[in-house]
Amino acid sequence: MKLVIAKDTDKYFGSQLRELDSIEILTIDPEDSSNPSWDSIPECDAFFLSYQFLFAIRDNQTLFQPLLNLCKRMKFIQTGYAGMDDPFCKAVLKETSAVIANASSIHAIPIAHYVFSQMLRWNKRIDHHIELQKEKDWSPMGGDGELTNKTLLILGYGGIGKEVAKLGKAFGMKVIGIRRDPKVCEFADQVVTMDSLEEFLPLTDFLILALPNAKDTDNVINKSVLEKLNNSAMLINVGRGNAVNEQDLADALNKDELAAAALDTTKVEPLDSSSDLWKAKNCFISAHDSAHSLLGLPRAFELFMENVKNFKENKPITNLYR
Repeated sequence: MKLVIAKDTDKYFGSQLRELDSIEILTIDPEDSSNPSWDSIPECDAFFLSYQFLFAIRDNQTLFQPLLNLCKRMKFIQTGYAGMDDPFCKAVLKETSAVIANASSIHAIPIAHYVFSQMLRWNKRIDHHIELQKEKDWSPMGGDGELTNKTLLILGYGGIGKEVAKLGKAFGMKVIGIRRDPKVCEFADQVVTMDSLEEFLPLTDFLILALPNAKDTDNVINKSVLEKLNNSAMLINVGRGNAVNEQDLADALNKDELAAAALDTTKVEPLDSSSDLWKAKNCFISAHDSAHSLLGLPRAFELFMENVKNFKENKPITNLYR
């Protein structure tokens, strides 16, 4: 069985792959398609399309076609991204016949930590404390004080949503999950469908968006929804930017119809400098980096390792995308 991986992956994890029977490993440099030449790589059984490759083509588009050509010679591809709406991932889906698995849920822990860092940032008024310190001003600024008994509404209750819910229950919060097919979950007080969204909006203290990019998620957060949302609530988006009508959100923040928002993703990335969100009141923006973790690559590799065994033994692929 022939596997293609990045040089760094081989350096840190190659010994684990070599413990498998009948494995041949081919290593390449994600940032250099010539040493060794990607064109020299023959048809192979599996390719670990780790985020090193995906970041490399993001920053150097000349690598796009050579990497796509390489993918066309693979039987199985494990991506390092949870979503498949990245331009390169879309091209792989369209132009290859490979079995493909995504990295859904491996980023759930750091993303959930991001969510709570933003919730606590607002709840404890950390930004206000920073400004007071700059002025050497010893003024108490406690905010709400704690998250206990606050209502946490999670729109898009998948792997990320469940990890957020798990932390929410640890903080003593009331947790409501929304998904297409509600299932009982130990971390949620209730899991309901989208039809129940408006019922919970006036009661919500924190609205978390963890939605995929799809036609039915376009602008689900708009003026009508924001008007129904508790005006002391905070909105946090760690899904995809298409879910939010950005002008409606900026207007709601500036009119105090919404207390705060934290956006790790926007419709267009990077966010255009002319966007009103940059200066909107209590709007905290990050560059789609909530998934970053030093444990990200090890978790992705473990998934690849598992799926190499599954593929080799004709067992079901974990996180099968197609």
